[in-house]
Amino acid sequence: MNVIDDIYYNNVVTSDHLKSLIEIYNNIGEYETDTMKKASGTDAVLEILKDIPEINVARIKTCHFYKHEVPYFPHTDFRSDEVENIVLPLEVLGGDNPYLVIFDQYFEQPSLTWTFREDVHFEINTGVKGRPVDFKDVIGLTEQSIDEELYNKCLYHYPKKYWQGLTGKAYKFTPGSIIQFDSKKIHCTSAMKCSSKLGLTIRYN
Repeated sequence: MNVIDDIYYNNVVTSDHLKSLIEIYNNIGEYETDTMKKASGTDAVLEILKDIPEINVARIKTCHFYKHEVPYFPHTDFRSDEVENIVLPLEVLGGDNPYLVIFDQYFEQPSLTWTFREDVHFEINTGVKGRPVDFKDVIGLTEQSIDEELYNKCLYHYPKKYWQGLTGKAYKFTPGSIIQFDSKKIHCTSAMKCSSKLGLTIRYN
């Protein structure tokens, strides 16, 4: 199974489009999960996305807003009809922009979230205790510790051993940028030095 390369588009979403998307989020009903607040995308969101050349609206299967105050666990989002992720950072409050860490390792089965030692309920993803390295179906694992620089920059909020066997790259969660990557790839939020971040996730079919 092929794995799609990551693409990072810097400063391609205008401030007017960001303001419009944030306004939509603030005016529609959100729902809370154990780890974040979410809100479903609307037709108005799709109309705005049509104005962004880097977004292929015809491929959109679903989209939703998400807002959280603590880093999200390593997970995948793959489903047979949702094969590629697009992340639009919209707003970062109360501190520095965090990172989206996308690992080289991937998981070809339906979406999974590794919660380390915690019991967490998810609406869609299956949550499992443990680390990615503990699961033999994760593809591309190494026998090495996580890169020291990546750990100290982004992943120090959990013990280093939790990231055993993983390699990857950190993309800054900067409003106006777009991060596009394969839904099979394991990814997570970096350590956060801000009070909250708001984004829009798009899933391509």
